[in-house]
Amino acid sequence: MSELSKRDEVGAVDPAGAADGARAGSDARVPERDLALELQLVNEELFRPYGALVQPATLHPLRVNAGTALRHDVTSFDRDQRSSSRLIASVFETQPQALPLSIDLLERHPYSQQAIIEMSGADFVLAVCLPDGNGDPELGSLRAFLFPRGSGVIYHRGVWHTPIIGTGKTGRFFVQSWQDGTASDCLETAIARHLIYLSGQAGM
Repeated sequence: MSELSKRDEVGAVDPAGAADGARAGSDARVPERDLALELQLVNEELFRPYGALVQPATLHPLRVNAGTALRHDVTSFDRDQRSSSRLIASVFETQPQALPLSIDLLERHPYSQQAIIEMSGADFVLAVCLPDGNGDPELGSLRAFLFPRGSGVIYHRGVWHTPIIGTGKTGRFFVQSWQDGTASDCLETAIARHLIYLSGQAGM
């Protein structure tokens, strides 16, 4: 995953306390509506086209560890069919970024799903976009979601997304995907600048 450039910096915002703090710290203006992304609180139905949510809330967990823990299976993680690929597990440490936040870069992993799970008790933001028939971003499907602390996602193979956007404090994320060490593991593309904003920030 690449590092998201930080632009239009304002005071750091904790989404748990969200709109008031964001308004107080910024004079940024939301651009034309087709370049604005209002942040939505994620749920399973909204995110289904892009992947699966990781939440310890399955109806039928398995009791494991000699009865001292519950295992919540989220979804199967498909294997990359490239013979040289390995399943790589990493920890990403992110610096807090402020809202409203401009984005102009998306990435995708054409050969692998990718798991991203928050580990440090912080909210975070991801913007996601489906590929069109040529594999390019279909910007009509671009959405920005707020994820509560302790949650995560498993992206469908090939879904475009921003790098992780940590908010409020330094974040730590478990990340897993199949990789063969070549540039095809992660493809990037520039998009028109979009501004991710909280409800109430428009027209400030």
